[in-house]
Amino acid sequence: MEQAMERPMVNNEAGKADILEKANAKTWDGLSRMAFAANWDPEGAINWNQPIELGNIKEGWINILHYFYEGEWQGLEIIQRLMNKAAHMFKINEMVTYYSTQCADEAKHLFVFKKYLYKLNSPPAKQKAFDWLVWLSTSGPMPVERWILATYFTETMAGAIFQKTLELPAIDPIGKEMVRLQLKDESRHIAGTKLGVQTLMDHSGPFKTWILKIWWKIFTRFAIREVRSLKPYGDQVGMDPEFIIQKFYAKMAEMDEFSRKFLSDGFSQSLMNPKAGA
Repeated sequence: MEQAMERPMVNNEAGKADILEKANAKTWDGLSRMAFAANWDPEGAINWNQPIELGNIKEGWINILHYFYEGEWQGLEIIQRLMNKAAHMFKINEMVTYYSTQCADEAKHLFVFKKYLYKLNSPPAKQKAFDWLVWLSTSGPMPVERWILATYFTETMAGAIFQKTLELPAIDPIGKEMVRLQLKDESRHIAGTKLGVQTLMDHSGPFKTWILKIWWKIFTRFAIREVRSLKPYGDQVGMDPEFIIQKFYAKMAEMDEFSRKFLSDGFSQSLMNPKAGA
C-alpha cells in the first residue's frame, strides 16, 4: 500500500524536473518552449518605414518572394490538416503543441511577406506552383509519413535560401531583417522536422521504409525540377539553385540514419557531390 502511494509522488517530481529543465531541440516540449521564448511581433520587430531600393534585382526578387509566400501558405494548410493525425498515430500529444507554434510562425511569415510585397507594389497572387507537390505529399495512403518527409525537404531548402539571402548585398534592409527573423524560426522548424523524421523512422518497419523510399525518389525528382525552374530569377539576384540544392541536401544528410535510408541513391549523391556525378 505504501509503495502504491509513493509512485505518484515520484512521477510528479519527475514531471516537475522535466518542466524545469532548460528548453532544447531534442524534445517536442523543448521545441515548444523555444518557440515561446523566440516569439517576435511582425509589425514591431521590423522597421517598415525604411526605403526599399532593389535596382536591377527587383523583378527576380519579387518572383522568388511570390514562391515563398505560396510555400508558406501551403505549409500552414498542411500542418493544420495533419498535425493531429500525426500525434494520434505516434501517440505523442506534445506534437500538437509544437506544431501549433509552427502554425503561428507560418502565419507571421505570411503576414510579413504580404506586407513586404505590397510595399513592392506586387500583392501576393496565386501561382499554383506547389499545388501538385502538395497533392503528391498528402494524397493517398500514408499522408502523415509523406508530409513529414516532404517537410524535411522544404524546411531545409528554405533555411538554405534564407541564409544565402542574408549574404546578398543587393537585398534591402527590410528584406534582410524580415528574412533574418524568419531564419530563426526556420532553424527551429528544421530541428522539429528532424525530430519528426526520427519518430517516423523509429515507427517504420522494412516494408513501410521501402515504400517511403520509392515515394521519396519520385517526390524529390519533381521537387528539384521545381527548384531549378527558379534559375532565371536566381540569376537576377545572385542565387544559384544548384548551390542551394547542394547546401540543403548536405544539411539533410546530417541525420545519419536518414542519409543511409533516403540519400544513398545515385540521384541524391549527385546533388550533394555534383562534380562526382558529372
